[in-house]
Amino acid sequence: MTATKKRNIAVTLECFVKKDDKYLMLHRSPKKRIMPDVWMAPGGHREFNEGLFACARREVKEETGLDIKNLKVIATGNAYLQDLDQEFFFHFVEADYAGGEVIPEPENGELVWLTPKEMLEKENMLAEIHAILPFLFKKGGEVVSYRAVYKSGNELLEIEIEK
Repeated sequence: MTATKKRNIAVTLECFVKKDDKYLMLHRSPKKRIMPDVWMAPGGHREFNEGLFACARREVKEETGLDIKNLKVIATGNAYLQDLDQEFFFHFVEADYAGGEVIPEPENGELVWLTPKEMLEKENMLAEIHAILPFLFKKGGEVVSYRAVYKSGNELLEIEIEK
């Protein structure tokens, strides 16, 4: 019998908070271990037995100070980071701004409201967002499923959008 490698999986999410046709994005600190200096939506790890939307509300509140409403899943997938030998099973959630003021947390990075077009123009936007952005904010409500492989940091080696 062949030994199977133990998988190193983290369960995470990113939440695209929408306000006035812009989304709150985080330019992660260069000091971060995972995806340093990369633009992505606020989010983080799900706690043990934590619901997806409960996690989104908690992470957005912790990282931004904002309250959110009208949550919906817009993407799900798996990303493998070769340099860390770690898989991330994740959901992308979209939510509407419900209240609060952005509270800066310089140790995490800079929070900026961006249009989808501005997201694509940002240097070092999370590489998979470039590939799936055309599918993310459509009105039809279809959920995008994909898998990605990163060599190191934000260096995307492959991405497959599942049909």
